[in-house]
Amino acid sequence: MKKPTPDRRIQRTRQLLLNTIVELILEKGYETITVQEIIDRANIGRSTFYFHFKDKEELLLSGFENLRESYEGFYRHLAPGQTGWDFSLILFQHAEQNRPLIKALLGKQAGNALLRHMEKNLVALLTNHFRKIWDKKKQTMPLDVFVVFFVSTFMGMLIWWLDHDLPYSAERMNAMFMQLTKPGVEAVLNIQV
Repeated sequence: MKKPTPDRRIQRTRQLLLNTIVELILEKGYETITVQEIIDRANIGRSTFYFHFKDKEELLLSGFENLRESYEGFYRHLAPGQTGWDFSLILFQHAEQNRPLIKALLGKQAGNALLRHMEKNLVALLTNHFRKIWDKKKQTMPLDVFVVFFVSTFMGMLIWWLDHDLPYSAERMNAMFMQLTKPGVEAVLNIQV
């Protein structure tokens, strides 16, 4: 079932607040930003801010929704011929297309709130995905250890890429990610992926 689309005024206000926190993060980093600075820059009232978000962390995490929906939708609608490796390409492409937002949300100026949130969501999603092909009888490694390694490697490469101003295309980053991780994944799963 599809979520109802929020009122356009609500969408505009939420987008204004998200754009404002992104601007402030890029200027001075996440940790020092206050809610007062956000509402002053956005030129809205305090009650309007708190109608939409309980604090600046919830506002920051709202910027992750489109990305989360992208990778959740990918596994729900995996097309014939598509592999799980296309998932990392989608995330690299999303970061490339939304560079200022993603850099503010995940780069070195963002703090750890969103990184922890994204990592937790990716671990949950990939645990569900790999559980379907995980043969407990053949595995010498716990699934959760494997997934944490996989997600940590991806996140490390994504953050490095953002912090170095995307020196390679999304496709090249994905190819390097696959080159580094695919042999280990195939060895652990004992199958070709």
